[in-house]
Amino acid sequence: KQNGFKLENQYGTRKEFRDVDIEDYLEDMFVPPEQFVILSAPEALHKVRFVQACVQKNRIEVELGIEEDGTHLVYKLCSEEECMRIFLDFFENEFIPDMEEYKPGEF
Repeated sequence: KQNGFKLENQYGTRKEFRDVDIEDYLEDMFVPPEQFVILSAPEALHKVRFVQACVQKNRIEVELGIEEDGTHLVYKLCSEEECMRIFLDFFENEFIPDMEEYKPGEF
């Protein structure tokens, strides 16, 4: 059920994984800081090409790569639960971001 998705963190990239692996990667990220998780789709889903998250100063920042007139990065701060939901919904192609909640970011 991969459909070309990639799951990455600071230790490497996986091309074969399940939703429970995404949960494990995110839970690992929540523990020590300075870690990140990126989930990339083979093509943009509802204009989102990838979701990535990191913990900064005990806050979780979720960033989206939006493909519309090029690729743009947007971000928002959220809870562990919301972060997990965004990643899993994106993996299931059920994530449609409310762009009002996000701010422009930088690559």
